[in-house]
Amino acid sequence: MEFSEEIALAGDVGLKQLKEAFVSNLHGSTMAEIAALTAVVPTFIILRQLGGLILPEIVTSTCVIPSAAAKEDVTSSDGEVKGDRSLALGGPNYRTRLLSDFIFVILPTLACLTVLADWIYIITGFSLVLTLIGVLLLRRTKYQSNVDLYPQVVSKETSSRRTGFLSYFRFTMMLVTCVSILAVDFNVFPRRYAKTETYGTGLMDVGVGSFVVANGLVSRQARNLPPSKYGGVLRNTSPLLVIGFARLILTKGVDYQEHVAEYGVHWNFFFTLAAVALLTSLIHVPAAYCGSLAVVILGGYQASLSFGLNKYLLSSERGPGLISLNKEGVYSIFGYWSMYLISVRLGNYLCCLPERFFSQGANGSSYGKKNGATKWWIVIDVWLLDAIFWLLAIFVDEFIERVSRRMCNLAYVLFVLAQNLEVIAIFLTADSMLPPRVMPLLRIFDQNMLATFLWANILTGLVNMSMQTIFAPTHVAMGALSSYLACLVGGMGIVDALGLKLKFW
Repeated sequence: MEFSEEIALAGDVGLKQLKEAFVSNLHGSTMAEIAALTAVVPTFIILRQLGGLILPEIVTSTCVIPSAAAKEDVTSSDGEVKGDRSLALGGPNYRTRLLSDFIFVILPTLACLTVLADWIYIITGFSLVLTLIGVLLLRRTKYQSNVDLYPQVVSKETSSRRTGFLSYFRFTMMLVTCVSILAVDFNVFPRRYAKTETYGTGLMDVGVGSFVVANGLVSRQARNLPPSKYGGVLRNTSPLLVIGFARLILTKGVDYQEHVAEYGVHWNFFFTLAAVALLTSLIHVPAAYCGSLAVVILGGYQASLSFGLNKYLLSSERGPGLISLNKEGVYSIFGYWSMYLISVRLGNYLCCLPERFFSQGANGSSYGKKNGATKWWIVIDVWLLDAIFWLLAIFVDEFIERVSRRMCNLAYVLFVLAQNLEVIAIFLTADSMLPPRVMPLLRIFDQNMLATFLWANILTGLVNMSMQTIFAPTHVAMGALSSYLACLVGGMGIVDALGLKLKFW
């Protein structure tokens, strides 16, 4: 889509309309391209870890090597990545490690989503081959891992209820989301990766659903924990409602560009998250039955869409009532709640893996025959499950109704689950072959997931109000995006170094 600067000179209103048009009426990419994009970011992370394990000069940059004075466990009681004091700001090599993570993980991700997007298949294939070579080299290299040096730390990590591969999945999801929410406002970001108008598969369409999947996978239900004693429904929903109303007031107050067809006149994704949290709190279902309930809800919702509800949701018709004004956001709750329930069931299976999956030998480097066989059967199970979701998504998209994030229909739910399971399967496979490790960058994101997303949204708004993003040439756009990501990581790094944990639920 081409825009001329002369049109923008007509005034602020004209510029706002241009920015809204810039992200409207888009049709997305192909499932294959999104799958390639989904696979490439995990390979960057794994290659970063492999480099630290194989090359002696940077081994301490990636492995968790606690100092004698650092007594704090790598993981907290609920399984979240914590790390030790040696990873704190001012500790040994903290900033060097963080800079290395930024260079080898974040910048390549930015490049693949922008200037290198047309070569994504080649890059993904090359990265996967390089990863395989790295794993083979690692098995031939005599190195002393942190498993051998600090077995008590690894024991803590491998017994955590939130396994490392899920933390890396959450980190990957958040990284791609944070890059995309600002990059989409620049011409350097391919329009096919932006959110679609009605039907289609864009990269940013996946990001929306991935938040719901990530929350479901590591929820208290998934970990077979009782509901929280502190606050209940109010604790789960009030922060999201506050953020949602704050975003609504701010966007209306500063006349920020909006895409009404995305959620409605007043609705935003924080309200969707709040609605899912509210339903989950009011209707507590054991994890074992969440999948069955999701099938019933999603089946009924898709039937309603197929019998005419989709025409209403995709039309420009809006009545005076709040539900009609925000019809896309309100009705899509059925799809997102179903997606959440399926994720809870999947998370219940995945969160039970440590006892069966990560049982290592005495030196932390070898597995017994029984554990080794079990390990690979579990990996194969997850890959097969991912393949099933892919086949179902393709079938439903072809014969029932095309993927639509706007309505969160059956095809969209299956598509998002397939994409996310792909990332999980990649990290699960890596965890079956590599020793436990924690990057500073992972801790920064995983400790404060929602706070990171809020900080990214604030920075995105500041950039959009300070420059005309849609007219920025490539070098200016890449400079602005790199600076934005540096501020994002730096800001959350300071929060992490101060030991603050901005957790809202």
